[in-house]
Amino acid sequence: MLAATAGVVVALALGLVEVNDHVSSRTVRDTAALSTTTTTTTTTERSGSLAVTSPLAVAPGSGFGLPEGSKRAARLAERRASRPARVAAHAAFPAPLTTVTPKAAPTRAAAHRTTHAGTTTSPFIPPIVAKAAPGATPTPLLAPLSAVPTALGATRQSGWSVVSWQAPATGTSAVTGYDVFVGTSPGGEYPLPANGATPVQSTSYTVTRLTNGTTYYFTVRAVTATGLSGPSNEVSVTPTANYSPVGTLSGSVVGMAANPQGTGYWLADAKGQVSEHGGVADYSPAVPLVSDAPIIGIASTPDGLGYWLVASDGGVFSFGDARYFGSTGGKRLNAPIVGLAPTPDGQGYWLVGADGGVFSFGDARYHGSTGALTLNAPIVGMASTSDGLGYWLVASDGGVFSFGDAHFDGSTGSLKLVSPVVGMSVDAAGTGYWLVAGDGGVFSFGSATFQGSTGSMSLNAPVSGIAVDPVTDGYWLSSEDGGVFGFGAPFLGAG
Repeated sequence: MLAATAGVVVALALGLVEVNDHVSSRTVRDTAALSTTTTTTTTTERSGSLAVTSPLAVAPGSGFGLPEGSKRAARLAERRASRPARVAAHAAFPAPLTTVTPKAAPTRAAAHRTTHAGTTTSPFIPPIVAKAAPGATPTPLLAPLSAVPTALGATRQSGWSVVSWQAPATGTSAVTGYDVFVGTSPGGEYPLPANGATPVQSTSYTVTRLTNGTTYYFTVRAVTATGLSGPSNEVSVTPTANYSPVGTLSGSVVGMAANPQGTGYWLADAKGQVSEHGGVADYSPAVPLVSDAPIIGIASTPDGLGYWLVASDGGVFSFGDARYFGSTGGKRLNAPIVGLAPTPDGQGYWLVGADGGVFSFGDARYHGSTGALTLNAPIVGMASTSDGLGYWLVASDGGVFSFGDAHFDGSTGSLKLVSPVVGMSVDAAGTGYWLVAGDGGVFSFGSATFQGSTGSMSLNAPVSGIAVDPVTDGYWLSSEDGGVFGFGAPFLGAG
């Protein structure tokens, strides 16, 4: 190995080998015989091609073939003799022979996503992310602004709020837009902006799908060609319902779930209160449910003898014969959880975030997510195929994303909707699906048949969910005030 290396040094000194990138050595060990032979091969890689100079020429007086002590003496004498020439060469070339050009700074288009080990994936779509040490939280790159936006306030509405701010002082990078970040705890804003991948072009933004009675916190960052500014000051608001609840539930109704016999359904509100209607049992706990985040959905077990509640932080609560298989509660998420879908045998479930991140628990298999896509609108729900080997995700613009054996049958992604889509449900055959909008408009695809909608009605509160009647293949719509509307399905109660 020493001889080969010395050979390369001599060859370089004589100008016999030109190194463009780097010289690499590899050792090949032959153990076929009892004795072990080690052979060293020296190659030169040049711009992707392989250039080998062999054999190496040996200059007279180089020391090759001499005893080791004589070699060292010869090299020392040669070095002393060549010192004047080397000093002159150094004076002639004071700059380094090799220069490194820094890579260009990443732009907003360079999205980053993080894939967790195992079967859970949570895509991350912030505009720019700096490389962090293993286990560290990625930090957005800050634009060289002399100031940051100033948040002015957030209006109190029913289920939504208008966040406004003042533009930052002029900095070294021009502002091309703004990102609005939302959270449910002070300083706990999600990394995924509420406005998605498209920066806001004005100094106000309407944030929707907020739960009445829950306090939300907002910050704003300016977007430039080189990254994001620091966060603005934080403002908060607690949306308040502008309607009176129907029935026994005091909070905003966030969804409904029906039993497989089509004889009853449950309604759930953001506080975790559940009301039962028709032929379903009451599984409410004796002690009121305590959750760190608002409840955003409910799903029935396959036999209709239990249900799961899921919160926006991914906390899962099981009742009746529903089993608990895990959750994302207590974990730092890139976006809030917006839905839960159980597997056909009830031995697992998926959670989905507003960024399209999918988390699998129990026997639920991971089939993919929208992590590699730039979404035009946030994900608002999901549904499983009848065999559990696939699922659909739906966005608020009605865009549908199919994974596994889920078949894409259409979407409203190219339509101009009067109200955003809030959920989806699969028909009894499992070969079609419905999408429902906040105004109660219903869109049917595949084998799912249109039974009616509230799109032309004046509602007291927005529609919050849809549940299928597996017997009649009709469906129910629930509204935030607890109202229930049946289409091809019997009305069994409200509130």
